[in-house]
Amino acid sequence: MDDILSATSSRPGVRLMTGVSALTLRHFPGDTSVRDAAQAAGLVWPDQPGQVTGDDPWMAWRNPQETLAIGLRRAPLQAVLQSLAPGRSDTAVAFDLSEALAIFELHGPMLDDWLSHLVDALAIPRQSGRVTRCRLADVPVLLLRLDPERVWLVADRPSAPYLGNWLAYAHEGAFAVTR
Repeated sequence: MDDILSATSSRPGVRLMTGVSALTLRHFPGDTSVRDAAQAAGLVWPDQPGQVTGDDPWMAWRNPQETLAIGLRRAPLQAVLQSLAPGRSDTAVAFDLSEALAIFELHGPMLDDWLSHLVDALAIPRQSGRVTRCRLADVPVLLLRLDPERVWLVADRPSAPYLGNWLAYAHEGAFAVTR
């Protein structure tokens, strides 16, 4: 993990996560093989729109036919990937997005204040176990609220340097010390 900004007792920090595995699980309406494969690997399936379930790895609802599985523990995700590799099912598939995504961990106090400088305030997932789609600096991102003082910001990897700069810029503006 590479700290971009360290958290203090009065302001949040951010780090670019390393070693995170991510899968997209896609399925036809009514298909249960994805849920079955995830549950067989010990993962908790999200039943509601906008829900994040589990505890490393997490399952994040993206839309009715797609769930993101993401975490630092690779083994459960590898089991799902093997079960749902392309060609194993006519109605479901898992793709490894680990190298395609960048994950920033925003953490610490006053996190929602900072997020309101980054994204539309209505798009901030305010409760643990929630996920939202939004735009940060006109780049599409997912925000996963893992606990009250921790949010994972998920974006396409090529946008990571740009978003890292935006996070630092917005942090400076939100928490500037005036004299």
